[in-house]
Amino acid sequence: MTLTHKTYHLVYRCFFLMMLSIPGILHAQDGGFAGGALHTGFSARGLAMGNAMSAVTSQGIYSFYNPALAASEAQQKQTDLSIASMEFDRYLQTAGVHFQLPPSAGMSFMIIHTGIRDIDGRSVSGYPTGQFDAADLQLRGDFGIRLSEKFYGGIGLKFSMADYHPELEKATSFGIDVGVLLKTESDFNIALSIKDLFAGYNWNSQSLYGLDQAQNTLDEFPTRLTIGTAYEASKWTVSADYEYLISKTELTSQQIILIEGIPTTQKISEDVTSTLSQLRFGSSVDLHERFTLRGGWGLPSLENSDSWNLSTGFSIHLPFDHLKPSIDYAFVKEPYRLSNMHVFSLRLNL
Repeated sequence: MTLTHKTYHLVYRCFFLMMLSIPGILHAQDGGFAGGALHTGFSARGLAMGNAMSAVTSQGIYSFYNPALAASEAQQKQTDLSIASMEFDRYLQTAGVHFQLPPSAGMSFMIIHTGIRDIDGRSVSGYPTGQFDAADLQLRGDFGIRLSEKFYGGIGLKFSMADYHPELEKATSFGIDVGVLLKTESDFNIALSIKDLFAGYNWNSQSLYGLDQAQNTLDEFPTRLTIGTAYEASKWTVSADYEYLISKTELTSQQIILIEGIPTTQKISEDVTSTLSQLRFGSSVDLHERFTLRGGWGLPSLENSDSWNLSTGFSIHLPFDHLKPSIDYAFVKEPYRLSNMHVFSLRLNL
């Protein structure tokens, strides 16, 4: 049976009106933030305390959480080496060193390597294309200075690189962190930091998809504003961080319009700003001169009370005067309790 000319136009118009009634087709969905894997945490000590470390100085010097911490005094060079066992073929490796710059400054250098192994590659049609790995690498340096006995300031510079597919050109990013730390007379510390300024990955998928033309895509890292506090007594520490993330995303949709009676697809782009509030708590207690116990709790999204995560861990301080080594461990139940991770660290004082 064949359609008459009149029937054909009727079907055509009904189909076109149906398409117009459907909202624009989304080409991007919120699956997290650019560079999010680099924010997992640093060392077993930080992760065991729920990453509530922006104002903490009693556990060592971790400028990953606040560049002003690099100004903390240390008689020896602190060195931390960490590795994490994670589910879903993920991995996390970190290394850092801190040393003094007399008379009133300090420097920290860190390497963070994280990613996923053995991803099952598929074509658009669903055929296997082989396995590949995806990874993020960050090199960072933090400089801190003691502006007074109680007030520290710091700045951090970091270079990030994303390698997500063998046929996709690596993306790079340069970011800046700034922070301050105030130590009060009553053993309270107050911290303020702004992280990931100007950071973002710039992509072009022309070589991956074999296109003659391709559009550059910028995935900006969210700007993170962190306010933290810590109470540090002689044998125990309690800390809390509130973090406010601001992320800018380009949302692309398609709209079908009529041009001279011909349906034409038109792409519409708009910039969308989203925010997220996070809360983190941590604690530690020295049960013995050779043993420290830690715990932490976090709410990665204040809008979703079910997003909470939990962590615990300990340190064994080995009885050697040379290098004063410590073995650190953290068990982390990740947000939404979807998976667990085990983190092992070695602390040396060179």
